[in-house]
Amino acid sequence: MLSFLIVAGAKASRASGPGARRETRVHSYRRAARFTGTGLAAAALTMTAWLPGAAAASTGWQIAFRAHAGASTIYNGLIGVSASGKASAWAVGGTDLSGATPGAPVAEQWNGTQWQAATLPSGLTGTLGTVSTPAQNDAWAVSQLGGYVLRWNGAMWSVAKTFQESPPASRQLTGVTAFSPANVWVFGAPGANPGLGTWHLIGTAWHKVTGLAGGISTASAISQADMWAIGADNMAPDDILVHYNGTTWQQITSTALGGLQFSSILALSDSNVWVTATVAGGQSWRLLHFDGQGWTSVPVPSGVQLRSMAPDGHGGLWFTAARSSSQAPLAEHRSATGTWSTQALPTGPGQAFGIALIPGTTSLWASGYLDGSGGTGSDAVIWGHGPAA
Repeated sequence: MLSFLIVAGAKASRASGPGARRETRVHSYRRAARFTGTGLAAAALTMTAWLPGAAAASTGWQIAFRAHAGASTIYNGLIGVSASGKASAWAVGGTDLSGATPGAPVAEQWNGTQWQAATLPSGLTGTLGTVSTPAQNDAWAVSQLGGYVLRWNGAMWSVAKTFQESPPASRQLTGVTAFSPANVWVFGAPGANPGLGTWHLIGTAWHKVTGLAGGISTASAISQADMWAIGADNMAPDDILVHYNGTTWQQITSTALGGLQFSSILALSDSNVWVTATVAGGQSWRLLHFDGQGWTSVPVPSGVQLRSMAPDGHGGLWFTAARSSSQAPLAEHRSATGTWSTQALPTGPGQAFGIALIPGTTSLWASGYLDGSGGTGSDAVIWGHGPAA
């Protein structure tokens, strides 16, 4: 089983309102371990045995896509997933998450009928860590350590931005939130590697945003003028929350937020914001909720490690998760009434990273990997839940 030096931090955002169609999009990035590869052009994953249509025939979690590229001993995986509608979703990752062999970025597209590999620009290396899909003909993805931003225009992927700061291979990108082809935020917070900072595409020009915004790792957007984000002060990465009002970024202060390192954020409205966190320097997980008046801590099942989160369409939440007592990838559910339940994602050892609600439904996609049948390497996997997946 592919092991992680530190459990992946998972980031979530949702965009809606003027200038953006509704989306649910999640990304994962590493605080202390980065997965990248060199020397291999962008490659499509080769299909292996999987369960076509299984997710559509069931309301539970099922494998919707499973594939492998390269030698059986390398670690394929999908990290971020985003859906803009019932007939449009993207999952992104890489051919070798471990970085032990040359790897290449990959992107898988859901067209309403099946998942299929997309062709990426040639010559790219590394892993795509997150994707944002404001519309069926508009998607954006960022490389974790490759220093590039990709854009899908409905027909093809192209390189939208390459960062020339030196040395680009050691600087990371951690998030992307897109509203339109002319309004995109890219985040590169520092962590195990220096970050590339925060950049805002306005029209056709990229602008670097400094100050409090410079340490943002990911944002969750209610609208293009209302974003909630995980940021950093001068003490540690991911240790503050910030809010964007359409003009400026401001720090959110509360005694309930002190001493925490934040992992994922989901803003459904200005009176319904969720964040996951650990106590700084520890592995005790917290779930916090903002109701428009203040922050409260919500009990989390003992031993669970929360990653990405998405709404369930019924007032509750789904999380990709892990437990030290299990090698199976997990989906944790918290109902609208506060009841927790655990579901092991089929089938076998692995990890789940991204999760996304399909807009207008109660169905979801999740992304990750499952260990290879020979006990070495892993396959890229997408799970579906509900009739629309």
